[in-house]
Amino acid sequence: MVHSGLCGAEKTVAHLARTGFSANIEATASVPWGPVLRSRRAWLERQGLAGEAEEHEELVLIRAQHS
Repeated sequence: MVHSGLCGAEKTVAHLARTGFSANIEATASVPWGPVLRSRRAWLERQGLAGEAEEHEELVLIRAQHS
């Protein structure tokens, strides 16, 4: 699955492991913010998920297999 770094990929991997999956982070990439994140900038800043000058998002590729 492709996961936003803003959502806490490590927590997702841990949850998958607790529910019977073998999961790990396979790759990451930094990409410019698209229109959705730009439209939510103020909220992301208030939540502490983004800094004022931030313009890139980390995408995380998680591979999971049911054990």
